[in-house]
Amino acid sequence: MKIIPNIPYDNNSYAEGQVFSALQAAEVEGADHVAFHSLALTSHAQKREGEADFVIVSTFGLFVLEVKGGKISFQDGVWSTENKHGVHRISDPFKQANGAVHAINQKIKELVKLEETRIPIGYAVAFPNVVWNKPGAEWDREMICDSTDLRQFDKWLSDLFEYWNYKRPANANLLSKEDVYAIATFLRPNFEVVQPLFDQIESVNNSSVSLTEEQYHYVDMAMDNRRVLCSGGAGTGKTFLAAEMARRFIAHGKTVLLACKSSWLRHYLMTRIKSENLVVATVNGLSAAMRRSGLDTFDVLIVDEGQDLLNNKDLNALDHVVTGGLDKGQWYFFHDANNQANVLSSVDESALDWLGTKNNPAYLRLNINCRNTSNILTSIQASLNCDLGKPTLVEGPEVTEYRGNEAVLVNHLSELLKELRYSEIDKSSITLLSSVRKRRSLLSKLAKDETVDIAELDDYKVRKYPFEGITFAEIKHFKGLESDVVILLDLPDPVSLSGDDSCSLHYVGMSRAKVKLYCFWG
Repeated sequence: MKIIPNIPYDNNSYAEGQVFSALQAAEVEGADHVAFHSLALTSHAQKREGEADFVIVSTFGLFVLEVKGGKISFQDGVWSTENKHGVHRISDPFKQANGAVHAINQKIKELVKLEETRIPIGYAVAFPNVVWNKPGAEWDREMICDSTDLRQFDKWLSDLFEYWNYKRPANANLLSKEDVYAIATFLRPNFEVVQPLFDQIESVNNSSVSLTEEQYHYVDMAMDNRRVLCSGGAGTGKTFLAAEMARRFIAHGKTVLLACKSSWLRHYLMTRIKSENLVVATVNGLSAAMRRSGLDTFDVLIVDEGQDLLNNKDLNALDHVVTGGLDKGQWYFFHDANNQANVLSSVDESALDWLGTKNNPAYLRLNINCRNTSNILTSIQASLNCDLGKPTLVEGPEVTEYRGNEAVLVNHLSELLKELRYSEIDKSSITLLSSVRKRRSLLSKLAKDETVDIAELDDYKVRKYPFEGITFAEIKHFKGLESDVVILLDLPDPVSLSGDDSCSLHYVGMSRAKVKLYCFWG
């Protein structure tokens, strides 16, 4: 059975881990189904916020499975469990499961459009560490999975479906495959939400950004393979997915190296993911990172912005830090097949061929853009003929382009900065990107009092992202990062580029903008 996430959350419950493994291996004929682990309940009738241990969505209906580990006892209406830490009173697991399934069902009825207006529901309780033979008025034996049932879990689960199918009301029909998919799609973002790199401007998205269903599918596919080459244009969620996979492997107790080329991207990732089992390092800083970690090799290698490391020297360095090496070890390589690579280093095609042919990885291609508004995507694709995937965000404001000689552009830049300073836009969401340092850029032509509040980012300041106020950075250092508003400076007009000219800086610079893009073509 498909279970989401496909690695159990690390909540120190051995019993839940046993049930997780049983569900993951389960096969029940005649039903389409998907299970969820640790589903948060935001509309529980008795609790302000609760949690369902496992939720199963099947053509037979919606089911909640509550898990209680240890030695379970029920005396005089009181439930308790005994483990190595002693005896503890616990909530009635049947009432918990019953309340949870009704809370989820109510939310589905309010927010999900289904073919069936009434969903068959049911619940059960798992006691994986005991043999349960105690009768009770509150439960039937079919509603209990004990240690014996766990060893023949497929049969128990099939019997549970049949039990509740027999009890379902006449007006509650079995669910179609489409209904199962609709419910699963609705439930998934409730507990697998990946936070964006930075908050989007309120007009586009004032909260977190959920990965699309396709991207969830890519994470699941990648986790099912020991080696993966994953490609996608800027904004298709490569860093999101790399971070999510690192989080999952860490939860599974594995040591993870998250490697990249850019020290700026390293600093950003270090502030977003922290664990004793994780090391984030640039390829040039691997030796120091290994010494600090006290590890000789890592169980899993994840590479972000991998196009910068597609050369024999860097691949050789990575080969020595993953257990089993690149040919036998477990690794996941996220890279951009567009022109972004030439900004920091050029791609060695022989290195890419070696990585792909000798090591037999699975190939994944990301084609859904989750960063840029559709207007920004259209502008980049039209100007540079680059594939950044299909848009998923709202249309957003139009891209604004300025053309003219230096004096004209300086005047436009001065007026634009005044406009932005007096607007309600959070100033920390504004970044000026240039092909050159600040002292050589168009910005340097403005009066000093017009630029005094614009901080030039460096290796130290980038550690405090998001920043206070408007910032300036060189394009080549801003790879892997993004900003709500980008003002692009000191690049030639794309229409003037010939076939031999590199548009790598245009590609990186323009694709950093999430909501609004201003281009000053010199």
